[in-house]
Amino acid sequence: MKLKNIKQKHMSQNTLTLAFTALFLFSLNAHADAVSDKITACNVALNKADYVGASVVAEEILKLKANSYDGLLCKGRALGAQGNYNEALLNLESALKQSPPGFEQILTHIFIGNLHKKNNKISEAINSYETSIKISEAEKLDQFKRINLNLIGDAHTHNKDLNAALTSYTAASKLAMNDNERADDFERLAATYNALGKSNEAIEYQLKATLMHDKSGTREQFANASVALGRVYEAAKDYPAAENTFAKLLKFSQNNGSAYYETVANFGLARTKAAVGDTAGAKTMLADASIKAKSIGETELAAEIDASLNKLNN
Repeated sequence: MKLKNIKQKHMSQNTLTLAFTALFLFSLNAHADAVSDKITACNVALNKADYVGASVVAEEILKLKANSYDGLLCKGRALGAQGNYNEALLNLESALKQSPPGFEQILTHIFIGNLHKKNNKISEAINSYETSIKISEAEKLDQFKRINLNLIGDAHTHNKDLNAALTSYTAASKLAMNDNERADDFERLAATYNALGKSNEAIEYQLKATLMHDKSGTREQFANASVALGRVYEAAKDYPAAENTFAKLLKFSQNNGSAYYETVANFGLARTKAAVGDTAGAKTMLADASIKAKSIGETELAAEIDASLNKLNN
């Protein structure tokens, strides 16, 4: 009888232990799910530019999990977007200390670099991107090496060091893995060559980018690339090529029902007319384009068109 009681007591203790274990695991899983949901919510808020909301959610994450990498990262990004450089940097650097090796460190250095760049600390930004490159190389993640090289190029462009930007963009283009990435890199190269006054190279790379967007990109990407190509031809004073490019864009926009790009194309055609001396034709097109831009609510485009029209009238 005694042995039976001992056995029953032992079984009860085991049952209790299992119950507490199950409850503990359930609590852990529920806690982890809560943190995961808030991390998602924080990223959604950032993507919507709701930086105050992102900051609130980030604090909630950190209350649930002290020194959470994702919580610190989200808080740092939100603070940076709100112009709080010092606090943003403190949180991003804290996130870096909590990040596991590899991808998370690559990403965190990128965000730190972006914060420095936004605050005109170009040397610091480039140092962060270069650190990210070293980790990318160690992890054999060429796609992130390419991203960092383009970011370094952007930082040099921001600092008006265009030749250094060209070097970075060229290196990045060699790591592109598909037509979309190549188009993106070629557009950067085209813009930089154009800023340097090297029209032939600018046309070459923008034409390549436009063809790649036509093949593999979205309609919006192709339209934007066409606008840039027309502008590059204008800068090179190749007005027949510019006119041809804007005429193709006009037809494309009409076929795809885009009033915005139709207006942009007509604005480009008007500029080419003005450039070759057809002032009357240019004025008519500009006046029509201005009315169209205002009717679709594109106030900035309308203001740009009106400025060109006023210039011709004076």
